[in-house]
Amino acid sequence: MSGKEETMKYTTYAALALITLLISIPTTEVLADTRCRTDSFGNTTCRDDDGNTWRGRKDSFGNETWRDDSGNTIRGRSDSFGNKTYRDDSGNTMRGRTDSFGNQTWRDDQGNTIRGRTDSFGNTTYRDDKGNTVRCRTDSFGNTTCR
Repeated sequence: MSGKEETMKYTTYAALALITLLISIPTTEVLADTRCRTDSFGNTTCRDDDGNTWRGRKDSFGNETWRDDSGNTIRGRSDSFGNKTYRDDSGNTMRGRTDSFGNQTWRDDQGNTIRGRTDSFGNTTYRDDKGNTVRCRTDSFGNTTCR
């Protein structure tokens, strides 16, 4: 897998963690560890320490569909400029973009903002405008963990 594909996969996992943080968990004191892995068919499964599971898949056009174990769905798409949009069943929307330095900015439709920065080791730290932080890393086996 190329560096760009790995970055996109990693960004997808992180976005899922962020979407969960903003859309599904309005107030949270501690975000459970979330781990993701992708099988040989391109299906991704993410689980957190609370037992919640999300399954995701990306089609040949780059559109994503994520479903949790309660049947809730989040759909994502990318435009030709690299902007990403995620929308859940209730119409909540999150839009994100990555600048030329690899810094990410995500905004939801309630005005909340999350900024992400990747260090030289490939670890990404996300911080929202309320001071909450999520840190993500990918191990040598391709498993991503966000805390």
